[in-house]
Amino acid sequence: MTTTDTCLYGKATAHAWDRLHPRLTWRAAWLDHKGPLPLIEGTVIRLAVEHLPSGGVNKPVWLWWSGTGATTADVHHCWQSFLRRFDIEEPPSRRPPRRGQNPRHRPGIRPPRPPQGRHQNQALS
Repeated sequence: MTTTDTCLYGKATAHAWDRLHPRLTWRAAWLDHKGPLPLIEGTVIRLAVEHLPSGGVNKPVWLWWSGTGATTADVHHCWQSFLRRFDIEEPPSRRPPRRGQNPRHRPGIRPPRPPQGRHQNQALS
């Protein structure tokens, strides 16, 4: 079990179980498989957070990682990567401004500035 305080989600708690396997069925990728289906072992991680940035209902999330013999650092890295994915995908308009960030600032859109200092002459040449 790992517990960490996060800026966006409050306290995040992850429990992990090692060497579990999903129940495979003959569909999708396994449709043409001949013989018994293989057992694919992995690590199951249950992640629970205090709150969501959107204010929605925070249900636990179950993650499956194909690695076995997971250490505490491995489990921590897996769920941190999962949460980071949503930090990237969430549109900036719905994300609260972070400390030191101007909510009206739109990165990537700047008016052109004239060159300054010693590079001014090189730009005109």
